[in-house]
Amino acid sequence: MQNHILEGQTLDWLLSSAADALIIVDRDGRIALANPPAERLFGYSNQEMIGQALEILMPERFRAAHVHERVDYFSQLRARPMGVGMELRGQRKDGTEIPIEVSLSPLETDRGLKLVMATIHDVTLRKKAEQALRDSEARLRALMQEISAANEELTNFAYVVSHDLKAPLRGIGSLADWLSQDYADKFDEEGKEHMRLLIGRVHRMSALIDGILEYSRAGRIKETSTRVDLNVLLREVIDLLAPPPHIEIEVAGHLPALFADKTRIQQVFQNLLSNSIKYMDKPAGRIRVECAEQDDALRFSVSDNGPGIEKRHFERIFQLFQTLTPRDQFESTGVGLALVKKIVEMYGGQAWLESEVGSGSTFHFTLPRQMLAPSTENNA
Repeated sequence: MQNHILEGQTLDWLLSSAADALIIVDRDGRIALANPPAERLFGYSNQEMIGQALEILMPERFRAAHVHERVDYFSQLRARPMGVGMELRGQRKDGTEIPIEVSLSPLETDRGLKLVMATIHDVTLRKKAEQALRDSEARLRALMQEISAANEELTNFAYVVSHDLKAPLRGIGSLADWLSQDYADKFDEEGKEHMRLLIGRVHRMSALIDGILEYSRAGRIKETSTRVDLNVLLREVIDLLAPPPHIEIEVAGHLPALFADKTRIQQVFQNLLSNSIKYMDKPAGRIRVECAEQDDALRFSVSDNGPGIEKRHFERIFQLFQTLTPRDQFESTGVGLALVKKIVEMYGGQAWLESEVGSGSTFHFTLPRQMLAPSTENNA
């Protein structure tokens, strides 16, 4: 439907009060009026534009085609956007081009004169933002490809190193075992102690290689998520660790089921419990595992009544290869707690420590509540 408009001062007021660039064109394609925003957009004054062909406001390469499109449009006047699916370009007085969007509206004066009003938007900033987004996406894709390639190389490297290091290590271990058994009567006490240390360090080195391999794989190997009942998992972990009789491990209440990679969750609990067992210095050791549901997370705690840890070590203890006691006193690779932190953060959680020397330690970690297995979430 065509809009009837008044001429003279009323039309001038409508144009001047509009925030958008407006240009009115007659059926011959001549500019009848242009408002101040249009003057600012194209760099022409209203007087310079009046009477000129509309095509002066577009690049030369589009002008011939636009004349035919304009004639077709005047034969069937209707409100519509211009150039749907195309990138429209305007041209300023100084010759610079600008990306624009145009919508067309038919008008009719009181005297029956048919005109068209073009509403023009400068979309330069939006186009720049879109291009910046495309550039960022391209850089991100390239970076992800580089990361993927680097991860694959690192995984392959870790396997190769593991194999190349463990092969001679197994030979050393076998030789040490053979010497300690077949030549036991040839060694004095000092020799036997040296053999014990040698065998212990071979085992430690083997465990270190395994730990490094697991640490390198966490978060880079595609995980297989399944429903993991933590009550069952904890029983399996405790059976595997076989704590000595003087250490009691208590699981408080009923733990939830998670949707996660079972091996990774097992590594978290196994390393935390193993750490508490290893350093327990009390004749009646107590370790407690519990879970508290928060608004958006599950907070797990593994607490013990062991020796405790000084506050200055709270951050360091989660770093790779860090131990707080001599390695010959406690067999430790310094990988376990670092792996715990990496796995927890891989799932979007956090790991931290609360401890007081002489009173024990509590290792906390959180996991997103979204990891609750559906049946658990429904019953919560």
